[in-house]
Amino acid sequence: MRIEKPSGSQSTYPRQERRHAIRFPLKSPLRWTLLDRKSGPLTGSGETTNASSNGFAFRSDLALPVGSHLQLDVEWPAELDGHVPMKLVVVGRVVRVDGCIVCVSIEKREFRTAGRKANQPRHES
Repeated sequence: MRIEKPSGSQSTYPRQERRHAIRFPLKSPLRWTLLDRKSGPLTGSGETTNASSNGFAFRSDLALPVGSHLQLDVEWPAELDGHVPMKLVVVGRVVRVDGCIVCVSIEKREFRTAGRKANQPRHES
């Protein structure tokens, strides 16, 4: 357990570090979908800031409520067989929001092929 002072805080009280997995910096575009709306899904975009085996933090273009159920489609930096774009599809819950930074706890994850981008050439075998 690591005790640390919250960044940007004037408080002298330490807070308990609640994360159980190491976070790694990851800057990658993503699309999010709010899944638990009665009027249908709401979508937006953002960029990951860091990731762990248990969660993601990302910058969002809209404020998202804590407790909401999300799907994230994250552009993955590695390619399958060196030329097939990949994405990581994550389903989880918003556990914390700090300004435009949204923290999501992962419930389910799956790698999928992402398809070609408009300016990406097709590789022939």
